[in-house]
Amino acid sequence: MENLAPAGNREALERAVAAGADAVYLGYAAYSARAGAGNFDEPALREAVHFAHLHHVRVHVTVNTLIKDGELSGVMDVLRLLNELRVDAVLVQDLGVLQLCRSAFPDLPVHASTQMAIHNASGARWCRRHGMTRAVLARECSVSEMAKAAAEGIEIEAFGHGAQCVAVSGECLFSSMIGSRSGNRGRCAQPCRLPYTYRGKTAAWLSPRDVCLRDHLPELHKAGVCSVKLEGRLKRPEYVATVAESYRRGIDSLLQEDFTPADEREQRSLQQIFQRGGFMRGYAMGAEDADVIYPQRVNHSGVLIGRITSVGKGLCKAHLTLSLHDGDGLQIRSASGDHEMIYAGHDTPAGTTATLRLRRDMQVKPGDELVRLTDVEQLAHARNLPIAPIPCDMTLTALPGTPLTLTVTDGDSWASVTGEEVQSASHRALTEGDALRSLSKTGDTPFIFREGSVITDNAFVPVSALNAIRRDALAALEHQRAEDFSRPDAREEAPASAHLPEGEVKPVIRFTTLQQYEALRGVDAHLVWQPEDYREEALQLLPENVWLQLPTVCQQSTLEMLCRFVQKNRERLQGVVLGSVGQLGMNWRVPMAAGEGVPVMNRRAAQLLLEDGCVFVTASPELSGAELDALLQGNPPIVVPAYGVQQLMLLHHCPARTWLGLTKGHKDCRMCDVHHQDALTGTSFTDRKGAEFPLHRVRLPEGCRIRLMNSLPTDLIARVTSSGWTPQIAFTSESGEEVKAILRQMQSGGKSANSTSGWWMRPVE
Repeated sequence: MENLAPAGNREALERAVAAGADAVYLGYAAYSARAGAGNFDEPALREAVHFAHLHHVRVHVTVNTLIKDGELSGVMDVLRLLNELRVDAVLVQDLGVLQLCRSAFPDLPVHASTQMAIHNASGARWCRRHGMTRAVLARECSVSEMAKAAAEGIEIEAFGHGAQCVAVSGECLFSSMIGSRSGNRGRCAQPCRLPYTYRGKTAAWLSPRDVCLRDHLPELHKAGVCSVKLEGRLKRPEYVATVAESYRRGIDSLLQEDFTPADEREQRSLQQIFQRGGFMRGYAMGAEDADVIYPQRVNHSGVLIGRITSVGKGLCKAHLTLSLHDGDGLQIRSASGDHEMIYAGHDTPAGTTATLRLRRDMQVKPGDELVRLTDVEQLAHARNLPIAPIPCDMTLTALPGTPLTLTVTDGDSWASVTGEEVQSASHRALTEGDALRSLSKTGDTPFIFREGSVITDNAFVPVSALNAIRRDALAALEHQRAEDFSRPDAREEAPASAHLPEGEVKPVIRFTTLQQYEALRGVDAHLVWQPEDYREEALQLLPENVWLQLPTVCQQSTLEMLCRFVQKNRERLQGVVLGSVGQLGMNWRVPMAAGEGVPVMNRRAAQLLLEDGCVFVTASPELSGAELDALLQGNPPIVVPAYGVQQLMLLHHCPARTWLGLTKGHKDCRMCDVHHQDALTGTSFTDRKGAEFPLHRVRLPEGCRIRLMNSLPTDLIARVTSSGWTPQIAFTSESGEEVKAILRQMQSGGKSANSTSGWWMRPVE
């Protein structure tokens, strides 16, 4: 099982290697889903790959953002560089980048990023079919779904530790809509960490706890997970070292068939370095609702180390339950707020009393909590973790009349260098002891001398010559060791051209209720039913002659049930609209189209989907009018979102159940079914400016997923139709009369009064 650590910069990379990472993932300076991380430019990346491979650590590079047509040539240059450097994998989200990788760089291993929202066996099957070697599963996957995906014969990587996105990865438009900073393009402004009001209470209702699966490694291993990802490209290097060291310890004990859970000290170390509200076991291990969300605070919770016992004259005393060190970062949590300070004083052991100096603005009282945010000793340990030197053996041949020769090896890689011709000794001949003393001085190299042998006979060799040949030999071994660890192939071929067929597509109208369906009778369009309830009994309400919109996320068993339902009702269906790209791994045996859950931001992405059997695809709603013009050249079968309340997030937890403090029973919840007073139906989040974001459920056999919707509908009908493009209209909670009014508006070219134009005039970053 791979210990996969984040490397947001060079220092974090070094700390990951020192802590025992098997692999790191990092971003190039462009096209990475963590644009705020330090990332690596070309010279830094070359050095990083060499350094990692020298220490036999694999390098996975993220090119996992959605790409616009005008950026594809730049992406091609990045992929060419990564291929030349023989990185161990590239992670992608964009289907156009996938198509470019597979056609131009057939030897470059490709991993499906978690941003691709691969979440079941069907998705893993599709990834394998398209030549990807690994699927990084969505963080909402249960361990049983991981096992089914692993059975498809592809490597499975699972999220093991760190910050959890509240929305299904790759399906979040919140930051993009409200601030033009797209999470799908590495620029997320994290609106999920802001306060919202729900049922009269203001809190961080969209802020999850951090995940910790350190003690669940055996379950992941049994499920077939080959790699455990540790989150943190935006975190400090000491965080990387602390977490990677803990998971190294756990994985090693697991592989030795004597798994050792984290003891109290190790658990506290993980909590101390960073966590929000205590750790959760993640969706993988069954966390639900109130177990997932920690609404009280969004920043580091720290570790409770004592309580204030007395206050007076600018000082306070605290009884300590854990030791306190000079330089620790502290926080006193009181009714007046949080007060932060750096402790300056003698180290104070647990069980005793510490004296703290207060600033004038600090209103503190006895009983307030004393929390440690940073532990100076922990940070020092993380900074000082040594990178293990590489043992090497040396053989020196120093025979008069032949070149001085030094062969070095780490046991797997070999290097041999020669120097000047050896002279016979006229006074004191070289001895084995003399030679080995010089050769063992490996100094600032990554190597440490292990064993050596000397073949000599009355030879004179100056110390300077021994030092020089040692330096040259170790430099050659360093190069050879990194070279031997790198993958062997790095072919480049001419990329296949992006050719899109022309194709007339009727307007697409997505509806939810049967009342809306009645209002749409007689309209010449592809009618797509997006039911609120995907349970088998609810699907019996299927209207005649419609497409079925598939859910964005569902378990494999649900997908198979839906496939059986589609086969049974083939005569009543026009086809299915895919909710995620992984659903192409199923044999639907009816026409298929790609919906908004399969983002198309460039022509290559559209080409891949059309070649995979889709009769039409849906343009990304994040494209501006000018960018759509580039995508739609030649009138390809692409529909453009033109009207509807945009889904901003797809949530795996239920805010209503979270508000009630429920941590079990998500699957069998019936509150909305029976119209319970505390049900989700009709509720919304209200932000600080008073904007309301409605919450709609999607009922699945495994429990509800929640759609967080925009506060206003997007209306681009006039602009899309006047451009000659095919519009997609999406109805959610509109009445039948409202549907008819919008259809009349569509015919007349009008615009809704209370609406937004979305991204039409403001391209996302």
